[in-house]
Amino acid sequence: MKNRVKSFFNNTIYVKNLFLFGIIPFLLELVIEMLNRGSVIGAFRFLIFSPVQFLCNMIFITISVMIGLMFKKRTFYITIISLIWLIMGLTNRILLTIRVTPFNGMDLKLIDTAKTILDQYFSPLVITGAIVVTILLISGLVFLFIKAPKIDYKINYWKNFALICIAIIVAIFGIRLANNAGFLSRKFPNLTIAYNKYGFVYCFEQGLVNKGVKKPTDYSKNKIDTIMDKLGVEGTDSESDTNKDKVTKTPNIIFLQLESFMDLNTCKNIEFNQDPTPYYNQLRKEFTSGYLNVFNVGYGTCNTEFEVMTSMNLEDFGPGEMPYKTLLKENVCESVAFDLKEYGYRTHAIHDNDATFYSRKTVFPHLGYDTFTSIEYMNVQEYTYEGWAKDKILTEEILKAIKENDAPDFIYTISVQGHGSYPTEKVLENPKIQILSGVDNEGKKNAIEYYANQINEMDEFVKELTAALKDCGEDTILVMYGDHLPGLGFSEKDLTNNSIYQTEYVIWNNFGMAKEDEDIRSYQLAPKVLKSLGMTAGVINKYHQTYKDDEEYLSGLQNLEYDILFGNQVVYGGVNPYVPTKLQMGIQEITISEIEKRKVDGKDYIYVLGENFTPSSKVQVNGKIYETEFIDTSALRIVYDDLTALDSFVVAQTDKDSGYVVGKTKECLYYGDGSEETQDQSETKDMSEQKTDDTKK
Repeated sequence: MKNRVKSFFNNTIYVKNLFLFGIIPFLLELVIEMLNRGSVIGAFRFLIFSPVQFLCNMIFITISVMIGLMFKKRTFYITIISLIWLIMGLTNRILLTIRVTPFNGMDLKLIDTAKTILDQYFSPLVITGAIVVTILLISGLVFLFIKAPKIDYKINYWKNFALICIAIIVAIFGIRLANNAGFLSRKFPNLTIAYNKYGFVYCFEQGLVNKGVKKPTDYSKNKIDTIMDKLGVEGTDSESDTNKDKVTKTPNIIFLQLESFMDLNTCKNIEFNQDPTPYYNQLRKEFTSGYLNVFNVGYGTCNTEFEVMTSMNLEDFGPGEMPYKTLLKENVCESVAFDLKEYGYRTHAIHDNDATFYSRKTVFPHLGYDTFTSIEYMNVQEYTYEGWAKDKILTEEILKAIKENDAPDFIYTISVQGHGSYPTEKVLENPKIQILSGVDNEGKKNAIEYYANQINEMDEFVKELTAALKDCGEDTILVMYGDHLPGLGFSEKDLTNNSIYQTEYVIWNNFGMAKEDEDIRSYQLAPKVLKSLGMTAGVINKYHQTYKDDEEYLSGLQNLEYDILFGNQVVYGGVNPYVPTKLQMGIQEITISEIEKRKVDGKDYIYVLGENFTPSSKVQVNGKIYETEFIDTSALRIVYDDLTALDSFVVAQTDKDSGYVVGKTKECLYYGDGSEETQDQSETKDMSEQKTDDTKK
């Protein structure tokens, strides 16, 4: 035996392969976990106290490295694979630092998003440095490819292929066995905790392959029928139990999702010179309020939206999944907007950021919205230091929606002012909200102070909004909550409620509703509001109102979610009753009334006159968009030298970063005699011809 061992280690090929396919994966996994945990000791603790999980993570790396058995330039291949794993680990560490939540498979669908907001998280120097490092790295890899040695013996491809297949089969059964034994899980109620418990590589892989709602073991027609019988719904369509005749009050219902909003008084050791959000905290004392358990921290606005709008539990979906980027881009889904349509509501979405953030322009028709007012349809005057619109603009936009018609309005409003990143350098001179004690690090102090002053302005906006709604002459409910905590590095031990997955909600109204405080999950918020009005439309809505205290509450909800989104739609009698709405961009129509030639300061301009223009309005002549100067809401001008009869003028609302056309006016033809004629063309031509709307945030 001793001679065999000695012979093995004397064989250079065996020793090299042991290093390449055994030691390298082990070291890579160790380094990746050091980055995942931000601690060398933490990685070794994971190795010692969670050896099964460590081994399962290492298996994935080993298989990726083993593919190198099929290449003659084996060293080059394994170098590439090792770099990819290390870059993923480093990306995870960076994202954990910025937003608290780890790097997951769904983030790969948000690359366009990352590109558009990089400058708001990293300085130009850091971005330039990253580009330089990338160029050097690519150059180094090209050089390595040219110079990398080839193995000097013949590859037995069939043998090596068989080894790789055997390794994959062993990995599949090994992972399955670990899942069945409880060492691993396919369901992650909390991504950050899961990454620490099960390891980065395994969790990332689950985020790639584990999508949608997993079929419950007890899913069947009989199971769904049993649930529906208790609801008193026959399972034929969405209108089977709207109880329209029993609902006597249909006030305006406004949901106001406040970006990264929290009560900083919950920070245990930080003392401010004054309360950053005094008005909001006063409302919590006077009106229905409580903690709202949300799914993300630091990012993931659209996931809170999804839970609030659909009342579905994201824990039942794949790890890190964002339904806005997956199923809702193609599928229509029951929602609070569709539910309220059954009671005669007109439904609106408002967001003081780009329409393409999280594909909202594509998703909102699938969630039942009639109109969507994005920043391209707003005349925003003030922005934060980081370039986000200040939320005070939303008061005006909400009132426009209320006044649009005589029907009751459901308005889902998404704010943006509190969005990160938060500068670590001092950018506010003599800030209103100042930290007196509790933060020693100057950079962190600057970041928290900056954030505190932003939410203080958001608090003032809430005060102005409630005053305006109180005087609007219509009964109104205003539901306010933070979508998630800010990415400021707070941990459970820093907060009095001991959770970084809780924000505060309050349900304001101007007609004397009873105060009913409770802590709830974000997917329970809309059913709570509708229940207070006696509204039971919608299967999911009524399920929450009926089953909330049942011991099978969550398992039954998962059955309904699977049936509606991936199953046989038994709840609807086999046919989804919901169809996409014809989404109108903006509340007020943008129109062209005149085209004029004018000479200003010796220079010739073409003036386009009309109504409701915004800084995002761009003049398009004969299909070409020209650089446009926004004069005011009724005038735009361009430099255009060849104005002739029958030139076609259109005003397009464009994304400020990408130039993507969100919507267009009707065409206006110039006749050369001072007259114009508007052609009856829809402003909502197929925008997919312009550019995909998978961008941002």
